Amino acid sequence: MAGKKTVAAGTAFDITALFEQELQARNEDLRRQAAMTMFFKLHPTNKVTVEQFINSLKQHKDVWAAVSEMGILDFAENLSGGKPQRSDAKPAKAQKRTRLSEGQKNSLKGIIVSVLSNARDGMSRAEISDNINNDLLSTVGVDRAELANKLRQPLGELVGDNKIHTIGEKRLMKYHSGPKKK
Repeated sequence: MAGKKTVAAGTAFDITALFEQELQARNEDLRRQAAMTMFFKLHPTNKVTVEQFINSLKQHKDVWAAVSEMGILDFAENLSGGKPQRSDAKPAKAQKRTRLSEGQKNSLKGIIVSVLSNARDGMSRAEISDNINNDLLSTVGVDRAELANKLRQPLGELVGDNKIHTIGEKRLMKYHSGPKKK
């Protein structure tokens, strides 16, 4: 029986120690988060020297511990009022805008005319985008996510050339095959 009590006491001790460790880790995380939030809200004026500012940060141990791990550019951006960045978050890739080449535009025009020829009730720009085959998109070289926006120019040119016509305005606009009937 003595063996059973030591196992039970040892398990209880381990659970308590693990609980204390987890509680301490959560406390440190929360303190770091609060320190960073406070730092992001600081917007010193030019009346404060760099030395005064750094010394005031060093007086708050939690804030200084969090700030001292930042990169210099993040530090400067946050002081100048830029948006706070989390150090553990991956930076988002900036998407580069691309223009349609003449070949892509002409290909899209042909695809649009063929899609609209099968639609008796007409289609909106989003519906046209949804009805274009992925294989055709890959040959044209336009990404599916950008397609609806990339269709604006070819649609406008087709309307101007009287190859298609529109009915309705703005969000209710539908594109129809062929020239407008008088």
